[in-house]
Amino acid sequence: MTFGDGMTRQLGRVLPALLVVAFSFAGAVALAERDDSAILAKQASAPLPLDPDDASWQTAPATTVRVYPQNTMRLPGEIAEAGTVTARALYSAEELALRLEWSDASVEKARGVGTFADAASVQWPVQYGPGVRSPYIGMGNPGAPVTLWLWRADGTAETLAAEGFGTLTAQASDGIQVKGAWKDGRWRVVFRRNLAAGGEYCVRVDSAKQGLVPVALAVWNGAQTQRDGAKQLSAWQVLRFEKGAADEQYARQLTAPIAGDAATGRRLMMEKACAACHAYPGNPAQPVLGPSLSYAGGIHSADYLLESIAEPSRVVVPGKGYSMVQDGKKVSLMPPFQGTEQERRDIAAFLQTLR
Repeated sequence: MTFGDGMTRQLGRVLPALLVVAFSFAGAVALAERDDSAILAKQASAPLPLDPDDASWQTAPATTVRVYPQNTMRLPGEIAEAGTVTARALYSAEELALRLEWSDASVEKARGVGTFADAASVQWPVQYGPGVRSPYIGMGNPGAPVTLWLWRADGTAETLAAEGFGTLTAQASDGIQVKGAWKDGRWRVVFRRNLAAGGEYCVRVDSAKQGLVPVALAVWNGAQTQRDGAKQLSAWQVLRFEKGAADEQYARQLTAPIAGDAATGRRLMMEKACAACHAYPGNPAQPVLGPSLSYAGGIHSADYLLESIAEPSRVVVPGKGYSMVQDGKKVSLMPPFQGTEQERRDIAAFLQTLR
């Protein structure tokens, strides 16, 4: 089933291994407690807790999600290292709630000239399901919109939507409620929303029909002048509803590995001149002609890595010298890949190791 098919206009990392079918609840908990795995949403009774310190949250399995510096674009307030966010989820017949927890040495609530608030967001694809490719992780892409729940430490929260760089737009409230609390150098933030909420760019969840939903997380540290695209973000994760429908086909689609040889791909990066434009670990030149690939495997899906090599103009990353306008359309300066299909897969397999 494809969700969001009724839209009248289009806004348009590799995920780790996920065992979806034929396992017990205990097995699901063990899976969800591993780093970079499925976020298991535990079924609970309504109303779900909005308080981050409510004891009910301890019944939900904790999943450690890696968040990486957004360094595809060169921005102020850049982050040097990856971090982690601990995610928990609860759901009932009426509601869904997610609790995020991460380290932050100080509280930054003020927003003004030169000051920025701590923040967090939850990003969803507007459309998802078997046969539907996940949107580009950085605010979606034309024809593949995303919706975001954004919280700021000043207490404000809003729902946004985007279909690519520079298209982020505030949406009418879909009823999202958010509450944050800081203690001992850690933020704890809960997002809660009614499952029946609607809107053109609203994520629709019906776990009885599709119990696997892509979701991505991001956090901002105001003390480090992080704002807008300068943030730490995750790849698309899988939110798995404890008693939801486990679609084996969709699970394979979301988690299929790249059939390539990373060692060969590393060599091909030099031979195909990829290393002349892109910085990545092990490249002595560290050029800035193209987007950095330092965390490509940690942030991007297998589909995107393969596609970006074959069709570099499908998603054009903003940046001076990255693109040009041709026939009124922005196109990447990176030429389409000249090589065999296996070579493309080998390069993508190498990129998958960069995290």
